[in-house]
Amino acid sequence: MPAKRIAAASKKKATPKKAAAQKKPTARAKRPPKGIEPLDLSAFPPESVTQLEKWLCLACVLDVFTRHMGLTPRTANLEIKRYTPSLDELGSATPTRPFFAPKSPNRSCPYCGSQAKWHTWLRVYRIESGKATDPLRRQLVKSLPKTDDQFVLVEQKATGQHAFFEWIDKISAGLDFDDPQWLREVSRHYLSRKEPKEDWAALFGQTHSIRRSRRLDSGWEVDLGRLFLAPALFDELLLVQYLASRSQKAGGLTLEGRYTLPELFARLRNAGYLRSVEVHAHNPSDALEQLLDHLSGGETALKFYHIIDRRDLVEKAKSLRQEKPPKPKAKPKY
Repeated sequence: MPAKRIAAASKKKATPKKAAAQKKPTARAKRPPKGIEPLDLSAFPPESVTQLEKWLCLACVLDVFTRHMGLTPRTANLEIKRYTPSLDELGSATPTRPFFAPKSPNRSCPYCGSQAKWHTWLRVYRIESGKATDPLRRQLVKSLPKTDDQFVLVEQKATGQHAFFEWIDKISAGLDFDDPQWLREVSRHYLSRKEPKEDWAALFGQTHSIRRSRRLDSGWEVDLGRLFLAPALFDELLLVQYLASRSQKAGGLTLEGRYTLPELFARLRNAGYLRSVEVHAHNPSDALEQLLDHLSGGETALKFYHIIDRRDLVEKAKSLRQEKPPKPKAKPKY
């Protein structure tokens, strides 16, 4: 009889433990960590959009605000939440404190030695103004959330020539000039810039060569895997290829081979291209300058619109507002 009571008692005691083990987690525990998805700019012409990330250390910023400028921690945190980088900071190729180039997400700050929880990033989308991008940009900006200034729009005045040379530098930076395929890449980039409504990536996937057309007066066509360009458009493409690959000694490579500037000048003059774009200079250097004005738009005013994604910065500033920044350490050796 006592044995039965002991067994019954042990079952009653074990029941709560079993229930506790089977307790379902709360909805909050099930919720996955919230990620910050990049903006979808797939509708924009690819040649008009540039994306970059800027990393900065909030411990460095707080150190400057509190120790050097004498701000209270609360005021310093509010200043961080309102922070928007200047155009100089966005355009700087070499990061300076508090900006840094992270080699690994878990690396410490190269200036103060703080750990990853004090690091944040700003994603920047730069959109070149134009008929193809302005309606899309206005629609995108209108759709962005307005709370806490999670996204900030910064305008930058520029000229057509400035935008064109930046574009040339950007596409040239990733090219392997020892691989003949770079000529196709430059051609695709330029045609995408010139006629942004066409899907040139798909068209180039269907073609294996680019040729000068003998029957077209303007535009282009695809026939049997060959992309035919009207004479003026083909000559313009040669000029862009020359600009992307030229050097002071050896000239530039094109679909027709290597040209020095005088040779290219003679080629374009004999083909009638110079006359068609109203370039009447008799000197190759003067002609090139006028051709660049024609290609780029010269001093025609345009704007770059920088959409700055501050969501991670805002979230980090909120999560760290009760914490004291770590004391600066000696610069770690990388």
